[in-house]
Amino acid sequence: MKLYRNAIILLVVAALLIGAYFVVKNVKAGQADEDEESKYEDLTDYTSDEIESLTLENDEGTFVIERKDDDWILSTPTDFKYDSSSLSTIVVNAASVVADKVVEEDAQDLSIYGLDDPAVARLKTKDGTVISIEIGDKTPTGGGYYVKLEGSSKVYVIGSLTGEKLLAGKNSMRSKELFDITSDKITSLTMNRNGSNVFTAEKDDSSNWTITSPIRGDANTSAFSTMLEALANTTVNEFIDDKPADLSQYGLDKPAYEFVFNAEGIGEVTLQMGQEKSKGSSIYAKLAGSDEVFTVDISDYTFLDKPLKEIVNVFAYIVNIDQVKKIELTMDGKTTNMTLDVYKDKEGKLDSDKDKFYVNGIDASGRDENDDQPFRKFYQALIGITIDEIDLEGKPEGNADITIDYTLSDGTMKVEFIPKDENFYYVVRNGEYAGVLVKRKNKTDMGIDGMKQAYEYMMDFLSKQSK
Repeated sequence: MKLYRNAIILLVVAALLIGAYFVVKNVKAGQADEDEESKYEDLTDYTSDEIESLTLENDEGTFVIERKDDDWILSTPTDFKYDSSSLSTIVVNAASVVADKVVEEDAQDLSIYGLDDPAVARLKTKDGTVISIEIGDKTPTGGGYYVKLEGSSKVYVIGSLTGEKLLAGKNSMRSKELFDITSDKITSLTMNRNGSNVFTAEKDDSSNWTITSPIRGDANTSAFSTMLEALANTTVNEFIDDKPADLSQYGLDKPAYEFVFNAEGIGEVTLQMGQEKSKGSSIYAKLAGSDEVFTVDISDYTFLDKPLKEIVNVFAYIVNIDQVKKIELTMDGKTTNMTLDVYKDKEGKLDSDKDKFYVNGIDASGRDENDDQPFRKFYQALIGITIDEIDLEGKPEGNADITIDYTLSDGTMKVEFIPKDENFYYVVRNGEYAGVLVKRKNKTDMGIDGMKQAYEYMMDFLSKQSK
């Protein structure tokens, strides 16, 4: 009986194993059939080196991309600046199109897939082969596009990224580099804000920038270089509208900001900016003479709302010591005469240890217990007086409290500090109001008080030295 029971158990186990075998076999067969149906299929299978041209026909028009030497060029149309690397990306995608799956082997109604009036990507290889891929609608999930080969009714689905490259239009091919220049090529710059001039500046033969309007003075080198770099490197974030019916929707009917500049190789250009599309990120813009609207990144345009006093040189008047021969300072009812003999060798090299300074005929070249030259410290304080405000409407009247007459190696400069009120002095240079104010009382070293303190220290040092 025990042997009989064991035999039965063995038969049951064997039956189960046989059944499992057929189940597994059928499952694997089903998987094989499924894999066969979803097998990827190459619609094109080339390298870009094998391609002679690619023609795209879609709602935006006809675009012909051709190889020229080692670059891709857009031979049709020719009315915009294209980006060769973008063209290369489009060609690479068109040269190797893989279908994700077959949707219908013999489609009778192509309108279901948007293939009754398709866009076309026509690839021509160097051996003369022409393959035309017709592109229809996006799939319902948006993950792909329906396509077929010209002359065939077999419908496939390809990935959305590849589909978008085959449907590429003007904006996909355009160069986003707005100006083909470097910052050193810019020779003049005007900035307007809300229709009013913020400044106009020009570059001289030595590449120094001078503010010419609304006040005259040297440009703040740091602030200005930031502006020039931002302008030269401006790129388009997004092309918005070729021919807008209403520029006011972008704030470009009355631009908030306007940069007018001349640059070697491109002449005069005006970049206009309207309202921000994304706060602190992008802003609507256009070029004067064109209605085309685009956005630009404004993360580098940190100076858009800077006041003029942060753009112009911060000093009331500054000049290198080796350019100064004499200084006549009139202050607090007395005049002090200074003579500067800055040493230069035959090659024009400076040596500060050999400089000679005289104050009212007394040698002021000595050093104090800290090994500093009190005269040089005074001179630094004199030219280090910083401006505090811009006042374009100011009208200086009366006598100056402080007058500094510089005799320079190439001329003269008279700087006067004329009281405006109890808080500020007008700054007048060579009889012309500079449009700037400095505080009459300033606790920092970079002001009138700092200059007076340095003067008193120098005179006290000379007094002790003469005893």
